[in-house]
Amino acid sequence: MTRRRRTTFITISVFLVGVSFNAAAQEFAGFRISNAFATVMPLWIYNGFTETDDGTPVQGSDVSPIRFSAGVGMELDLFPRNSLQPEVWIYQQEYIELAAYDKVVPTQIETGSAVGDIANTISLAIELPWVYTITVPRFEDWSFAGRGGLALIFRIPIAGVDNSAVGPVTGYWFSGRFVYPYLGVGADYRFTDRMVIGAGLNWYVPIYNVWDGGEQTGFLDETMLRYGLRVRYLFGVSD
Repeated sequence: MTRRRRTTFITISVFLVGVSFNAAAQEFAGFRISNAFATVMPLWIYNGFTETDDGTPVQGSDVSPIRFSAGVGMELDLFPRNSLQPEVWIYQQEYIELAAYDKVVPTQIETGSAVGDIANTISLAIELPWVYTITVPRFEDWSFAGRGGLALIFRIPIAGVDNSAVGPVTGYWFSGRFVYPYLGVGADYRFTDRMVIGAGLNWYVPIYNVWDGGEQTGFLDETMLRYGLRVRYLFGVSD
């Protein structure tokens, strides 16, 4: 990523964090907002199309990349132990359109547009999980949670590479290729009265491969694992 694009990415992330931690409004659509949180997590994207059925390497297709992602969210209390925790997060990735295979896959800018049209994208994920939280009396500062929900992950081209057209890459993600049910687990530690630090792991399932998968890729092509740290700021909490 160039310095200019990296600066833009960081600026967007900082802006989103600032919006998230604005405590002026602690009510949203009739729900009580108990906390806001920020996440900084690596994201592993499984590329299931690096070689053809006969073992020939696919030119331009990168190995499954690991990217940096950053997000913000909030917790909407429902009833004891249950909450909704909507979150928005972003990441950057280059994708190449392989016309011969009717496929778009992760790539690197160094691949060159002679192989196919390459677009540098910022992906915007919007997710809404139902979260069930448990606590253990012996570990009163800890809480553990399981989650499940739906994420919509939109790849948004920001520039073509080497005069590439962005249309082929953009159009591929239609046909519902942005729909991801997901499951996750997490643990949080009460660091101070207002601050909770924790970690989590989410598995995003590319369900669209059921109806729109390619012949040469498996069901898990473009599955994602997002894992790492998050920081929560608690509204109106005291011992």
